[in-house]
Amino acid sequence: MATRKFTQNNFTQGQVGPYIQGRGDTPIYKAGLETCENFLCLPQGGITKRKGFQFISADPDNSTTPDGVTPLSTNGFSINSRMFSFKFSDEQEYVIVMEPSGDSVAAAKMHIFYNDVRIKVLTDGVAGNTFPIADDQVDDVRYAQSFDYMILVHPDIRPMELVRGATNTDWTCTYIDFDHVPQANFNFNSTLTPASTSGANVNFTLAGGTYAWVDAAYPNGHVGMHIDINGGMARIKSISSSTVAVCEIEYELVDNETAQGHEWKIDAFSNLSASLGGGWPRSVSFHQNRLIFGGSRDKPQTIFGSQSGDFFNFDNYSRVVSSTGTVTGEIVDSSGIQFTIASDQLNIIRHIVSQQSLFIFTSDGEFDMAGEPVTPSNVLVRQQTRYGLDLGKTVPQVVDNEVLFVQRGGAAVRAFVYNFNTDAYSAKNYNLVHHDILSNATNLAYLKNYDNSNNNFVFALNDDGTLSVLGVNTEYTVVGWTKWTTNGAFKDLIVVDDSLYTLTQRYTADGSTLEPGVFLEKLTEEAVYLDCFHYSTTTSQAFQGAQGLENRTVEAIADQLVHPDVAIDEYGNFTLTRVSSDTAVGYNYIATAKTLPVQVASANLTTLGERVRKVSCELQFYQSKYLEIDGFNIPFKEVGGTLLNAPVTPFTGMKRMRLSGYDRSPQVTLINDVGLPITLLSLTTEVKFGLGKLSEAG
Repeated sequence: MATRKFTQNNFTQGQVGPYIQGRGDTPIYKAGLETCENFLCLPQGGITKRKGFQFISADPDNSTTPDGVTPLSTNGFSINSRMFSFKFSDEQEYVIVMEPSGDSVAAAKMHIFYNDVRIKVLTDGVAGNTFPIADDQVDDVRYAQSFDYMILVHPDIRPMELVRGATNTDWTCTYIDFDHVPQANFNFNSTLTPASTSGANVNFTLAGGTYAWVDAAYPNGHVGMHIDINGGMARIKSISSSTVAVCEIEYELVDNETAQGHEWKIDAFSNLSASLGGGWPRSVSFHQNRLIFGGSRDKPQTIFGSQSGDFFNFDNYSRVVSSTGTVTGEIVDSSGIQFTIASDQLNIIRHIVSQQSLFIFTSDGEFDMAGEPVTPSNVLVRQQTRYGLDLGKTVPQVVDNEVLFVQRGGAAVRAFVYNFNTDAYSAKNYNLVHHDILSNATNLAYLKNYDNSNNNFVFALNDDGTLSVLGVNTEYTVVGWTKWTTNGAFKDLIVVDDSLYTLTQRYTADGSTLEPGVFLEKLTEEAVYLDCFHYSTTTSQAFQGAQGLENRTVEAIADQLVHPDVAIDEYGNFTLTRVSSDTAVGYNYIATAKTLPVQVASANLTTLGERVRKVSCELQFYQSKYLEIDGFNIPFKEVGGTLLNAPVTPFTGMKRMRLSGYDRSPQVTLINDVGLPITLLSLTTEVKFGLGKLSEAG
């Protein structure tokens, strides 16, 4: 029998797909795992058990505060809630939980958290706040921030402005009052004739079609709107009939000839029906000192840019007054911008991202809008790739010089980046060899340098409630995926102040169904390996305040030792079997790593498919306390000299374990199923096989 050792000291590929299992000759195989669940891939090569999620909030109305004697009523936020980030300064970043109006709440709400404490609750329609977001609309809300205000848009809702005032608790959300709305042509089937080229009360008459003036004020009707026609601009003052509007000429017209249906424009944004042309912006960003809207309900392929430095003024003209007092409009470099994507297929704009160029992500492809700077005369939109994005809340994330996005269908994360070889942008696939790691991914979040790992992590939210976690370092081409699970389902995620926050739906007490609401939780950097956890450094045996865990039996870690599971009562109280000064309670989760089948090659021969005996494993650890290998517990606490009830000393170094069993695909399974840490740096598997039974490779 021949003996060989197979060493894996690089796990940076994380969990790879089954299609790679026939490629034992590749570096990917040598750095991959068949299963990598609830671990993080470190860029230096090892894997470490992920840390836990801390409970932040689950009672949206503050109706119950844990006091130890009042039964808790932890309803959770609406299941359709969504989070936004608001950064006021380097020291002040906020988590905003938008709870839409629906069956569970009477009106939409915004819960604003600072330093993990709710400091303000805004309610739609109360105290001047206006954000009528419904359950089926919240996922399609887009937002962009500039200093102390945030713009929120939805194709069916008038754009809103969330403003942080002079203090932490001074917040308002109101509709935006534009100085000038952009104009658009909606393929009108009616001609329009102005009675004059100038004047304060000029009739504009529709003819030869079905378009009709609506006698109501903007945004519900045409009164107050502008008409772009015959090289000039008019504002509608009143409606005489369905075919006649009385207008004031603001920029003198070149002539008063009849304009055909494709030759005149009306305000692009309004509450008017699709038959008249209206709706509101679909996406938003700030780019080169302009506010940019990407598409609208009825102009889904059009980019609208404000005047330079004047964010709420989308006038395509600049006002010019001649020596005789004639007012005309001229197009200059600072004027508003409007550009419609013309391509061989429908490209509904989903997101816009400001980078070197303005990146435009649509339903069927990716574009860039070039121009240094962009002006009305030099704007150029070019299609670069053809992958597309789905509807929903997935937000592209800027990682180093790349923009990561979820391809339409939710099965691939791609990086939109400039390729010097082709002098164009490409969209490389980041999970080609991890093809089954995503499941209809619906959102992305980007966390920089988490837990002093010197690595970037991108979190993809799957429709099955799991997280797919990408460790990515573009400088060193480190790309590795893991899968995170929890006692429940992750429903939303966002990064604020370099911390990952989630909205998580937990199981009911009997574990049969999920709760109707979601909890706000935060990924910790502390050494706590439980989810929805509460942590205390008070020296005591009895504790209170375990909100979100009431009426549950959960795992406890007391003074860094695994404690028997504890029962949390309806008041959030629990009692340990002994006094503890370092206590954490929460849901347990299991970290699992399973190697790819060990393949030993000798010259042109391989053990692939042959019966191989596993002999032993040598494992190199860093600051570790618990691990099982193939069902056998590795002893980290030495016998003798250490009290049995003393904490396990974090172990750094090598451990050797005997293994057994024959297998044609020998693999090693590593499991950590208690709330203690494990970091594995390398794994050496010793196997035996018959030399005469080696199969010829190739």
